Amino acid sequence: MGMTETELKTCIKARNCSVYVLHGAENYLTQQYARHIADQTVDADFAVFNLHWLDGQSLSFDELETAVDALPMMGERTCVLVRDLDVAAADAQRLSALVQGAPAHCVLVFWQITVQPDKRKAWKDFLQLVTQRGGAVVNFERNTVDEAAKRLVSGAKRRGCSLSPEDARYMVEQTGSDLHLLLGELEKFVALAQDGVITREIINAAGAKNLETRVFDLSKAILQQRTQQAYTLLHQLFVQREEPVAVLGVLSTAYADLYRAKVAVLSGQPAESVANAFKSYKNKEFRLRNAARDARKMSVEALRDCLAILARSDAALKTGRADGRILLEQTVTQLIQRAQEG
Repeated sequence: MGMTETELKTCIKARNCSVYVLHGAENYLTQQYARHIADQTVDADFAVFNLHWLDGQSLSFDELETAVDALPMMGERTCVLVRDLDVAAADAQRLSALVQGAPAHCVLVFWQITVQPDKRKAWKDFLQLVTQRGGAVVNFERNTVDEAAKRLVSGAKRRGCSLSPEDARYMVEQTGSDLHLLLGELEKFVALAQDGVITREIINAAGAKNLETRVFDLSKAILQQRTQQAYTLLHQLFVQREEPVAVLGVLSTAYADLYRAKVAVLSGQPAESVANAFKSYKNKEFRLRNAARDARKMSVEALRDCLAILARSDAALKTGRADGRILLEQTVTQLIQRAQEG
């Protein structure tokens, strides 16, 4: 069940769908396509009459039915966009009748940002009904690194700049795959680009790093025994008011990556093979490749000891027996000492 993004584009262009359900982890695409459908359905000059934006969390069903039944004014069609309708809490019979009996002039769009379809029967029945009636159900999952990078390259081109695929992938690895954040970064880099070229230097100088990337940088400094840099990076996390439990969690994840990649390589397997056993690496295989590179000089025994250090710190932090900042400083010190021992 469900359309691909390419199929959705075809459907919008052909105007052969009257009901859309847009949902998924990539909220940016959900919102963009909801707006795109509205733009393709209703003439902007008469949107005040024919375009209806409704809040699914607060509207009554009477309001929804009234909007769907409203006749177009000075145009051929109307568009009703309902954000975050909780289908499981709605009147199933009235919702079914609305989808099946919507007038030909109305395009009905359900776009889900905070309320997502789940495995309950109400949602399954609703999505199946929309599909059976010739509607479009689209799940916008998080882009892979390559997919997000491709969007950045084409986005830079549309803005009159060039961005290499390699640097686009680097952007994703530094910032994460959330398209809203990535495109915000792209706008900034376009403004800074000289001669229309977005370089690695610009990305490093002005780019924002997510917590995961910043803590992974910390783990690299620890592994390479760059003590001063490690403490500087840790201090920056404190200044940025990152929660100690979150920092420790990502640091533990970084060391888990190192250990798993190390074991895979020692067993004769590529580091990326770990992704077959752990779903958390889906679309993030680059983490394993980086971990295999960073763990070359560390023994499996040393990495096990580091994981034990992190586990003890995690237990102390979560039981409230220690100050978070002091505990993180002590943890980093212990990890550096273990790295020095080899």
